[in-house]
Amino acid sequence: MAVKELNHINIRTAKMEKTKDFFVDVVGLKIGYRPDFPSDGYWLYCGNVPIVHLSLSDPKGDPRTIHSGRGNGLDHIGLSACDLNGFEKTLMQNGVTYRKCLAGSGKLVQIFFLDPNGVQVELAFEAKAEGVTRENFVAVDAEGLGV
Repeated sequence: MAVKELNHINIRTAKMEKTKDFFVDVVGLKIGYRPDFPSDGYWLYCGNVPIVHLSLSDPKGDPRTIHSGRGNGLDHIGLSACDLNGFEKTLMQNGVTYRKCLAGSGKLVQIFFLDPNGVQVELAFEAKAEGVTRENFVAVDAEGLGV
């Protein structure tokens, strides 16, 4: 018995179209096949894998998650990415506040930001592949974002 990989993250939201547009336009995922479930939603793909599922929630229903940032619960969704400069440009064009830092002894560049529901998203870039070194790295700080 063994876990092989993370299959998907499901975000329940009353802001369906705004959340879908965010993950498509800002993060770069693609809308793809979703089985005919009784509730509305989207499956958003990275290549051939539906890594983010969106499900319509009832805003008057019981909470389904613990808010991130304080105490226990989901802290963030982490995605591997490439084209650091392109992502930063897209985030700025869409008015998304983000934090950028170096991690892993300078081997990783991390960008943290919030989706329209307040779910924190991390994009992780290989510093060497992006041409980033400790000497040329420029941090971007945003209060409350990151781990």
